[in-house]
Amino acid sequence: MDKQNLKDLLKQLHEGLQDAETVDVELRSLLEALDKDIVQVLSRDDTAGDPIFTALSERSQALSAQFAAQHPKLEPVLRELGGMLEKIGV
Repeated sequence: MDKQNLKDLLKQLHEGLQDAETVDVELRSLLEALDKDIVQVLSRDDTAGDPIFTALSERSQALSAQFAAQHPKLEPVLRELGGMLEKIGV
């Protein structure tokens, strides 16, 4: 697993959110919770095959779908993040 790639994607997401004019409060809260959970999992030494990545991937994909309409520039980052999480969980 390449933790640095995940961290880079999270950084892109943070930068994109700062540039976004408006982000729904509920959606921002969900993104912050996802970010917190990903950072927590990445801080562990042994994450290979951790089933939590499947749940994080599903959450990321659901948020990606919500973002597609409101923030099309950020949606690809979330989609890629979900894909990476899914691959890690396999």
